[in-house]
Amino acid sequence: MIKITVPATSANLGPGFDTMGLALNIFNSFYVEKSDRLAIENVPEEFRNRSNLFVKAYDITLAKKNKKADVYVKFETEIPISRGLGSSSTLVVAGVLAANYLHDLNLSMQEMLNICNDIEGHPDNVAPCLLGGFVSTVVDEGIPYSKRIDIDKKFFFTVMVPDFEVKTADARAVMPKQIKISDAVYSLSRAISLCFALKDGDEEKVKVSFDDKIHEPYRRLLIPDYEELRKEVLKKGALAFLISGSGSTCLAISTDIEFSKKIEVLSLKAKWKFIDCVVHEEEARIEYL
Repeated sequence: MIKITVPATSANLGPGFDTMGLALNIFNSFYVEKSDRLAIENVPEEFRNRSNLFVKAYDITLAKKNKKADVYVKFETEIPISRGLGSSSTLVVAGVLAANYLHDLNLSMQEMLNICNDIEGHPDNVAPCLLGGFVSTVVDEGIPYSKRIDIDKKFFFTVMVPDFEVKTADARAVMPKQIKISDAVYSLSRAISLCFALKDGDEEKVKVSFDDKIHEPYRRLLIPDYEELRKEVLKKGALAFLISGSGSTCLAISTDIEFSKKIEVLSLKAKWKFIDCVVHEEEARIEYL
């Protein structure tokens, strides 16, 4: 049996729309082994079939080598579902890894990333989920080219998870079909700046580099309490406040590992859970049991 452990991810990071993502120390684990029939444990009955995203990724990966096989998998999940923390990407990455290691496919990390990107449709979650750390990715003719960027260890990330979902389709639908060149330049310049600001530990540049005009001005309208939370966390010393992925989770960046203890908001419409996180810098983990 193999245990596969993969991290939560926060995508976009403000101006890095569909290109940047960050792995965080919240994990989903999958216990897998070869089986003569498909067996999936710890998921609702409706997902115990080949439409399960883990199994889809597993099947697609095997098909690359003209193979077919069933699998036993037991889910152990900590990452909130449908909240903008890459829970679906963990299924994709784990499914690809399971096929590769159970069946000795000998796929390279790049080949596995290619498959993950094909399935997911964009690399901003699957790349950091597979590779760990802070990752920026360029996709050229369907091939993702990812680069990990070191982050100064002074920075911490507080995940703010509400009790409601923002569907990815709605988050994309609310965005305009066209944007002004000035807005594109605004976000592009900050996407470049934030890579250096995080690496260099430059707090002043971090404060200005996470702003965005491509998606956040429109998606924040789908998140009740966004403005109240933003005002509170910035007042308490956070360097930046942004939407994680397409939401509904939000993310505060600070230099305080226990930043969540400073947050005091009594009049919010939703129930929010705060989790203080660090960057998870390791690749997805494979353990032979």
